[in-house]
Amino acid sequence: MWDKVKDWFRHSVTILWARFVTCAGLVMVAIESALQDPVVSQAIQSALQPRYIPYFVIAIGLVTELARRRTLNRD
Repeated sequence: MWDKVKDWFRHSVTILWARFVTCAGLVMVAIESALQDPVVSQAIQSALQPRYIPYFVIAIGLVTELARRRTLNRD
């Protein structure tokens, strides 16, 4: 079973990370549109304040680089 999972990501952590980030974005959009509750919206907006966005981008960049470096020197 683990080999099937690895095949789905083509044995690439970078592809796994890209798909994870995409799915996280889709889940966030679904939650935002499905839950129009003001309390939930306020909680999401407080967690995703514009001042935190640079830190999210830095974290995504670091994980992406680490995933890419994992297989960079494999020939």
